[in-house]
Amino acid sequence: MFNLTYRFNKLRDNFFYTEFNYQLRRGKIFPPFMVAWDCSRKCNLHCAHCGAIKEQYDKELTTEQVKELINQIAVMKVRFFGATGGEPLLREDLIEVLGYAAKKGIKTGFATNGFFLDKKTAKKIKEAGISSIQVSLDGTEEIHNKIRGNNLSFKRAIKGIKNLQDEDIKIVSVATTLTPMNFENLRELKKLLLDLKVKRWRLCIIMPIGRADKNNLKLNPKQIRELLEFIASNKNNIKIQVGENLPFLAEYEKKIRNAPLVCPVGFTACCIGVNGNVRGCPEMPDKKEFIEGNILEKPFSDIWKNGFKKYRKREILISDKKCSMCKDKEKCYGGCWVMREGGTHCIYNLL
Repeated sequence: MFNLTYRFNKLRDNFFYTEFNYQLRRGKIFPPFMVAWDCSRKCNLHCAHCGAIKEQYDKELTTEQVKELINQIAVMKVRFFGATGGEPLLREDLIEVLGYAAKKGIKTGFATNGFFLDKKTAKKIKEAGISSIQVSLDGTEEIHNKIRGNNLSFKRAIKGIKNLQDEDIKIVSVATTLTPMNFENLRELKKLLLDLKVKRWRLCIIMPIGRADKNNLKLNPKQIRELLEFIASNKNNIKIQVGENLPFLAEYEKKIRNAPLVCPVGFTACCIGVNGNVRGCPEMPDKKEFIEGNILEKPFSDIWKNGFKKYRKREILISDKKCSMCKDKEKCYGGCWVMREGGTHCIYNLL
């Protein structure tokens, strides 16, 4: 039954991507399902695996500039607008801006380290209509604090999760980045999350950007296999999502997923950067080959319609000779673009 569901979802996805490009050739464009907002690179912590330090900015988009973007994506019928960083709550206007989007009928959320999620802030989040919060938790107390570089970070994150639950926020999830620093702590962390009644858990391996690349925090092939076995055997206890940087899982794919996870860049998602540059996702470096335009220079709808060509045409399946000859190229589509920055995009090399 599980494989039957997967096959049905694969057919559905294939139809969507075929129809997307057919309509695009006719001059029509489906709107993105989700627009991410890389809202700030400011952060109160110093995480060992941080990828956000890859760029720093002198200026951020103003409140009014972001609200104008929201006006545009509301007209386009974008369904979700989510903020990431840095630490989004260091932007004083975060809840105001996301509340503005919520009033426009767009579902909203943000990813946070949880440090500033006190009762007052949780109440404001609820009142603003923000429906989804992802809190980072990388281990039990000693390990989490070591990774995050702050001895209060664990207790503040746990308290933040409880405060959100007390306010009955619709989706409260936890994200964990797996490195050799916390890999052996995985089972203890699962027990903690079950005790906290957390229902969604996002597990990621590092991307080769920022501090993570410099600190050599990659899991080895044995650990990655153990991770995938752990997910396969625990996915019924807690809803586990594998990070988007592993869009295809080889022999583990159908053991873990009931639908393909194709990179959504240019089809259903994109990211607005700190300075207004539009790129595929928050993790993509803010450099020429990934920049599709800037919302301060042209309407977002024009950028969405006319950009993202290399993703929509699957150009990597031609330019990368190894990918072009791979038996699974129609399942993987070349892997994660950010992982390519460090040559770690191929699942068969990782395993």
